[in-house]
Amino acid sequence: MKLISCSLYSSWDNLKKEFSATLTENQKKETNKLLPGHYSLETFATEIENLFPQSNYKLEAKIYQPFGQLVIRNPGIKLIHFDRDFADFLSMRQKQVLFVNFAKKIIFSPTAYFILCDLIDKQKNVFNGKRSDILASFDVKGEPYEKVRYQASPQQVLRDCSTDEFINSITISVKDENGELFDFKGFPLLFELE
Repeated sequence: MKLISCSLYSSWDNLKKEFSATLTENQKKETNKLLPGHYSLETFATEIENLFPQSNYKLEAKIYQPFGQLVIRNPGIKLIHFDRDFADFLSMRQKQVLFVNFAKKIIFSPTAYFILCDLIDKQKNVFNGKRSDILASFDVKGEPYEKVRYQASPQQVLRDCSTDEFINSITISVKDENGELFDFKGFPLLFELE
């Protein structure tokens, strides 16, 4: 078996939990949430900056490359409080973001897609120590939700499969380098196998 081609939509899934932040001004509070889902570093920074639309108050969120470091700063004197999970995610020691303080976070978006198949022989490992059920891997490119196409090179060899006489089902999955499944949120995926 080999993967001839696949077509899918570029996707990030950095946030696994729901985060909340609260702005306190003149004893009035505005609390908003950052929902789990797909964020590139740029879209995550935009979400941070637009956390408080009712108060028309903006945090500053800047990205420093090439390391993907996100720096968040409270430019005013308003009290902002992140929930514990949000503060932990941003590696902050305190949950209150005062005007003199800032949070730094290095976020790594997934760098590669790994196409896996549950029929590949796990005893034969030809991918330099990586899991042997990998059919193919390729770099993540493009903005979130852009269409991505993979085409196998002519040199890609067929992979041995662990099968009985009949194949009842095939499971194809797409994971990142940490083994986490991508959630394509209903976007179509197309795989062509040989």
